[in-house]
Amino acid sequence: MHVLLGGAPESGKSVALHALIAGLMIDPETEGVFIDGKQGVELAAWEKVAHGGIRSDIDSATEGLEWAVKRMDERYTFLGACGARKIVRSMGYGLLAVVIDELATFTLYPDKKKRERFLLALHDLGARGRAAAVRVLAATQKPGSDVVPTYVRDLFDTRWALRCTTKDASDTVLGSGWAARGVDASTIDLGAAGVGYLLSDAAGPVRLKGFYISDTQLSDLAAYAAELRATTHAWR
Repeated sequence: MHVLLGGAPESGKSVALHALIAGLMIDPETEGVFIDGKQGVELAAWEKVAHGGIRSDIDSATEGLEWAVKRMDERYTFLGACGARKIVRSMGYGLLAVVIDELATFTLYPDKKKRERFLLALHDLGARGRAAAVRVLAATQKPGSDVVPTYVRDLFDTRWALRCTTKDASDTVLGSGWAARGVDASTIDLGAAGVGYLLSDAAGPVRLKGFYISDTQLSDLAAYAAELRATTHAWR
């Protein structure tokens, strides 16, 4: 699954993203590309387990996506050679996670050619990544079509809407029509950081509260993830 997180400032979006990252990166077989629109500040804790370090500018971000595309292509070549349809752990491949915080920093980049190159690689990962065990996790304050083109946004099959400012913003994250059916992230209280609606299957959105991870806990988890890779020699 690919995950899109959306929410207003102070809604707990970054903490929710870190909880997902931690769940992935404590598996030493998981490789990660980390792209941070906050000049590398938000995702800095994961520096030691990030391929090429934390990427915070459009050029290095695109290079990271294109590296992930190459790895994805290698996996498809392997699948073709062995006649399989999808990557599983017994094949010797771990998950390849592509994490993007503040997606709009890159999708709204003023240089059209650089912006389109970024979006082309992102779309490719979203469209073909599932069978190759590639997963994209992206967070943004407003994933509207002016921020995230619909041809990219629609590839995210799992949506997590934290507190939003309007019904329309909530529907932009979860999908049109949910607010009218009573699933509206704009009704979440201002002080309820981490509370949101998660849409991950046909049953519809579920209201939940994500785990809070303090800065100290985050640092400890990231250090543990790096230690696991050092002791298992899984990191490459």
